[in-house]
Amino acid sequence: MKPPHHSCLMSMCLILGGIGTATYGDVVEQISTNRGSVNLYLPDSFDESQELPLVVSLHGYTSNSNEHENYFRLRNEVDEMGFILCIPNGTQNFLGSTFWNATDACCNFTFKGVDDSGFLRNLIETIISEYDVDLGSIHVLGHSNGGFMSHRMGCDHADLIASIASLAGATFLNTNSCQPDRSIHALQIHGDQDDVIAYNGGCIGNCYPGAELTAEIWAEKNGCDSTSLPGDSLNLVNGISGDETIVQRYVKECDEGGSSELWRVQGGNHGPSFNANFRREMLDWLLTHRRDMEPSCIGDFNGDRLVDGSDLSTLLSSWGTQGEGDVNDDGQVDGEDLAIILTKWGGC
Repeated sequence: MKPPHHSCLMSMCLILGGIGTATYGDVVEQISTNRGSVNLYLPDSFDESQELPLVVSLHGYTSNSNEHENYFRLRNEVDEMGFILCIPNGTQNFLGSTFWNATDACCNFTFKGVDDSGFLRNLIETIISEYDVDLGSIHVLGHSNGGFMSHRMGCDHADLIASIASLAGATFLNTNSCQPDRSIHALQIHGDQDDVIAYNGGCIGNCYPGAELTAEIWAEKNGCDSTSLPGDSLNLVNGISGDETIVQRYVKECDEGGSSELWRVQGGNHGPSFNANFRREMLDWLLTHRRDMEPSCIGDFNGDRLVDGSDLSTLLSSWGTQGEGDVNDDGQVDGEDLAIILTKWGGC
């Protein structure tokens, strides 16, 4: 299917974008990238010696980090739940609409050549290099176009990410376009009355799978049994009585580090009016769906599971000292450490 006509794109701005009015708070930290600074929020009790989970939260089409956070309000939980929160922005197309180049369905409607998958990985690796991140607890979530992008990150960077969560997004309909190199935990949240990104799937530009098929695709990718198990229903939405969200879990016989789950919001639209339970339940799901770390990767100083020039630079910059490059812990960075680096060169 051809991409939407420009007038169609403009009409989609509100429905695919952020919900509510932007609010602005104090920025605790900023990370420099080739797209400018990205806001980073740390707990008040942040201790540089303590490893913390990292949560990356992605906005919808035409939205931005401030509007998105005003909707999800994850900053409210940073202190109590103890994680680092990163809320980046996508880029603008020639219409001035901010987007993520996620899947073939959403939302690079103007065919801008931008590698958001690579940008977000580099952003995560930069945060890892500057902060003590729990490498087994890196998570990506998003709404709408940001939800599509969270699926893309799960497909492309399962070596780095433990779990993803998507509200009103979807993965690739063509399953060959998603080839994760290891299992990952995936959560799909979707209102069954969504008239923008349809619960049962549809087409915007290209076609995307429905919420149930998205969960099934991840179950298959993770080697899970195709039979889902019911979980406890959840009360996540204001204005809908009772526990409106039905939970289906694919957890039987999954490969290590993988699972799939669907939260069907009965009566929910594209941007449900969530209560505080939503962010807590979603964050709790992400933070408990971590991954066991592989054996230590000797010589990998920046935690990217690769011994390469970046690690060599770290070693050389601490030459002759008792610095980070002291691989063998003999009290000095020297030729023995260099030899170890060279023998471990490449992927771990």
